[in-house]
Amino acid sequence: MSVPAKIKKLDEVVVNRIAAGEVIQRPANALKELIENSLDAKATNIQIVAKEGGLKLLQIQDNGTGIRKEDMEIVCERFTTSKLQTFEDLQAITTFGFRGEALASISHVSLLTITTKTASEKCAYKASYVDSKLKAPPKSCAGNQGTTILIENLFYNVATRRKALSNPSEEFNKISDVVTKYAIHNSTVGFTLKKHGEVTPQVRTQHNSTKMNNVRILYGNPVFRELLEVELKDDTYKFKMHALITNPNYTNKKMIFLLFINNRLVESSSIRKMLEELYTFYLPKKSYPWCYISLEINPQNVDVNVHPTKHEVKFLHENSIIERMKLALDEKLSGNSGSKTFYVQARLPKADITKEVLKEVLPEYEKDKSDKMKKIHPREMIRTDSSDQKLDKFNFTIHTAMEHARNIDDIDFENEKVENTNRNDEKDVNKIQCLTNVSDTEKKDISMHIKPATTEKSNTPWSNVIDDTSPSVSSPAVFDEPNLNLSIQNINKEQCESNCEQDILEIENDIIDESVADDSVSMKEKCIDVIADKARKQVYKYFGHKSKLEGKNTDEDNKNNEEKNIFEKPNESEIVTEEIPKETSESKNSYEFKSYSINNFRREVKLTSVLKLRIEVENACHDGLKHILSELSFVGCIDQSSALIQSGVNLYLCNTQKLAEELFYEIMLYDFANYGVIKFSEALPLYDIAMLGLDTEEAGWTEEDGPKEELATNVKELLLEKADMLKEYFSIVIDKKGNLKSLPVLLEKYFPSASGLPLYILRLATEVEWSSEQPCFRTVCRETAKYYSQMSPTHDTHDWKYITEHVLYAAIKESFLPPKHFAHDSTILQIANLPDLYKVFERC
Repeated sequence: MSVPAKIKKLDEVVVNRIAAGEVIQRPANALKELIENSLDAKATNIQIVAKEGGLKLLQIQDNGTGIRKEDMEIVCERFTTSKLQTFEDLQAITTFGFRGEALASISHVSLLTITTKTASEKCAYKASYVDSKLKAPPKSCAGNQGTTILIENLFYNVATRRKALSNPSEEFNKISDVVTKYAIHNSTVGFTLKKHGEVTPQVRTQHNSTKMNNVRILYGNPVFRELLEVELKDDTYKFKMHALITNPNYTNKKMIFLLFINNRLVESSSIRKMLEELYTFYLPKKSYPWCYISLEINPQNVDVNVHPTKHEVKFLHENSIIERMKLALDEKLSGNSGSKTFYVQARLPKADITKEVLKEVLPEYEKDKSDKMKKIHPREMIRTDSSDQKLDKFNFTIHTAMEHARNIDDIDFENEKVENTNRNDEKDVNKIQCLTNVSDTEKKDISMHIKPATTEKSNTPWSNVIDDTSPSVSSPAVFDEPNLNLSIQNINKEQCESNCEQDILEIENDIIDESVADDSVSMKEKCIDVIADKARKQVYKYFGHKSKLEGKNTDEDNKNNEEKNIFEKPNESEIVTEEIPKETSESKNSYEFKSYSINNFRREVKLTSVLKLRIEVENACHDGLKHILSELSFVGCIDQSSALIQSGVNLYLCNTQKLAEELFYEIMLYDFANYGVIKFSEALPLYDIAMLGLDTEEAGWTEEDGPKEELATNVKELLLEKADMLKEYFSIVIDKKGNLKSLPVLLEKYFPSASGLPLYILRLATEVEWSSEQPCFRTVCRETAKYYSQMSPTHDTHDWKYITEHVLYAAIKESFLPPKHFAHDSTILQIANLPDLYKVFERC
């Protein structure tokens, strides 16, 4: 029979060493306790030095009040403190320390030396401690005001703990993390962290800095520029919150969370879980934010004596306080979620495409593999780089449609015989001279425009009506929550004084001299046609295809000639969601079209009609043109409808508006039901927009069509009938009163022309084939693409050029699938190539 062991009282040294192991778990815990002691001593400058991750040496120096000489004998004994006298004092404790265990615990597991000086003493005093006892009386020495604590050989007498902490780099990173967090929260205190023997500090902040500035210094600009500041004060539960959180545009692989409750660095699993749940609406999976939260709660409602290391606290009304915090943070995030950008690439099928069409019209764009191994001749060398200067850098002006109309009076073609060393025959080198004359009447501004609003949100002409650029209407984080408050911009004083209609959409309809305007517009179209026709003739002449001179692509003309009666109300088709058959969706080749949706999620589209429309685009894609555009280098803008690009050794003239229309049509198909939302600050009445559209010359209204008021009412009723479908699939939101509330975001940073909105709404009602599903989707996408392809005439010179280069042509280069007819309708026209230029200039 076994005998029970005798119960003995543990030796005091064993007790203290066990307690020390609970309080001081690693060097970072010791440093945290010492930083809090320095802050309690009103220090304004704290310097830390660490060697081997703080295991070999850890020193902290401050300029605080110091320790009195007579207190140095008991300063390292357990339960000695100057911050607490009775247990009741815990109910209103405002200092960090209160148990008097930090220095005692450190002295039991390390060699501790303290050097301190108060303001009233003439010199400093230095003392060493082992197991909380003085080794010798304090000695006087030179020193600055404050306290310097030196810890050497941490855990020298706890072998298992020392072996467990065998990675100095990891321990130093934890020390750096503690210093960084305290430096953010205590921005008025200067912090410096260095490795022993190194001159450059790992962490350094200035005295009397700010939290935002310290975030920029310690976490970098990627965090700083995405920060949102949130303030909350609640008298019911007696707490205040100050938070700095990143908006949905910032993501990280792990969550960085700084939580201070009553100035204590603590952890709270409940608050962390709340933040993770909140950001699931704004960030994709496995993406996390950066968050700093400081809570000031009535000390009587907080229990700080919960954990030996004091890294946890408990407080009253925890669930209610966390819920109030969540609402405040959610409101801030929902109003700033428009800038996020997520790209989703999906592999899509394409058809087999030959290169014969390109070879008929454009020069060869690729060479045999054997040629790649040969030495590159200067005339065949591609000289493009991202740092190359554009045409805008040089001091000359290219005529623009912004300031005056163009009038091409003469186009001279001067043929010169040049020997072709590659083909051993003679070819024409065509020199095109464009002479521009500008008449006074053509300089008049005939555009319908929106009055610019002076907001800080955007420089686009939509600034006075757009409230926010948000994720899609299908997002539960935006429209499905009835109590969700989107950001509300302050309306200009000018807008507030205007009447109701002008607040919604203030359009000046005072067109100056309509007859002159009509002549100017027709002149511009005529100029473009003259250039295109003559250039086409030269290209076909160059390749000997004169029979094609009379043939033109009339598909677009046939579409424009189709008219619909506005009074017709076709039946809506039943939207069938099904997977497209394998034999239809798969082909030998596959294209990738990049998603440009700003949403943080992606809905899978299985509508047969949409998938068939995508396949039509892929089957019509010209492989050669796609290769040219995928390797383009942007040269410069000629005007808002034309631009120059380089691909390989060739220079091309591109019709920007045609390229943009086709690009937006493809984005409409491939991002179908996944668009972001341009949300208006005030809803726009469809009736008023339709009336403005009927007043335009392009609408072609005559008295035989009936009263404009009746037509506008029919437009409103028809679009109101289709409102659910337009909202679900196209992010075109129309409320029950017949007001337009939003348009889709097709490309981030790109806004359509405000002056074209009335005609767009009118064409949605008259040009869309509402009676059948696939034609309906095609025509809605096509009309929207036409509208978005019109560059806003109110953009200043810098804006439209920047958007053309960095938004439109960037997207064209990434994933545009050019149709085959672009190879022979002068949308992309070669005007020069390097080998031919060398033939001319090598003679000089």
